[in-house]
Formats: sequence, structure tokens, C-alpha cells
Amino acid sequence: MEVRTLTAGTRVGGTFSFVADPFEVVEVTVEATFPLRRRVLRSDRVDLDLRMPDDAVDGAFHLAIFGADGEAVGVATAMPAEPPFDAEPPAWRIRQMAVDPAVQGTGIGAALFDAVVQHIRERRGATVWAESRDSSVGFYLAQGMSVVAGRAHRAGGVDYTDVVMRLGRSEDRQPL
Repeated sequence: MEVRTLTAGTRVGGTFSFVADPFEVVEVTVEATFPLRRRVLRSDRVDLDLRMPDDAVDGAFHLAIFGADGEAVGVATAMPAEPPFDAEPPAWRIRQMAVDPAVQGTGIGAALFDAVVQHIRERRGATVWAESRDSSVGFYLAQGMSVVAGRAHRAGGVDYTDVVMRLGRSEDRQPL
């Protein structure tokens, strides 16, 4: 597993680091996200590949927060992707975001989300969207996202609802 920790706010060779007190969010390889993806998102489907087709899309990035034991306690992936609904381009999709259940509610998810949004802003993204598991919609709403009307569906036995947020020029989040 390759992990490079940098000084907050620096970029070296495309690597990104963001400090969201008290958590350090670092850019990692996609493979570094696999153990937590498996444990949180795919524990019931060990037959499924952890590598998603859009993990390698040009511009995709993978972020993580690591615990004291060196294991990832939070991961998120984002990539440029136009949503299946009207949204201001360029749009970016958050995918495979997971936080270890033992540390949910401690701010790790919010720190990851903030780092993803900062990274997307730096790339001049206008819209952020995700297919949220229904069990996580409340989290995304608390981060300033809005539910996309008529965009609920079920896949693999899991209920999903699309959520979206327009990124303005200010640092304030602007729900659509």
C-alpha cells in the first residue's frame, strides 16, 4: 500500500493532502481503499470486485484518513462524471465513500467530504453528486447536498437516492 502524507494544502506530482482538524486526509492509491470498501460496503458480496470501472477515469482521486494503527478508517473516491439528471457542468461524482462503523459520528466522514469538495473546487468543478445509500442520505444532507427528485432506485438489494450540490465561487456550500 502506497500512502504519501504531505504538509497541509500542498500538491506534489498530483498528490493531494488536506488537514481537517483533527484528521489528516491524504491521497492514496485505489488499492489502499479496498480493505475498508470491503468491510463497510461489500462485506456481504465478497464475489464482487472492489475495483470499480470509474476508479481509473482520468482525473479520479482517492482519499483516506488513517487511524493510529495505520489502517484506513475513512475512504472516498471522486471522479469527473456527468450525472443522469440535469446539473451544471463540470460535474464530479463521489463514490465508494466509507467510514469504519466504530468511528462514525466523530467527524471523519465530514473531513473526507470537505477534502473531496476542496479538491473538486481546485479542479473547477461546478457540481458534486453521489448515489447515496438510503442509510447515508442524512449524512449527505448535513453536508449541504440535496436529494434529486425522482432519482431513487434499488441495486444489489440496496436502496439508493441521488444527492447533489452546486459549488459556488464562495466557500459556502450551495444546495441545488
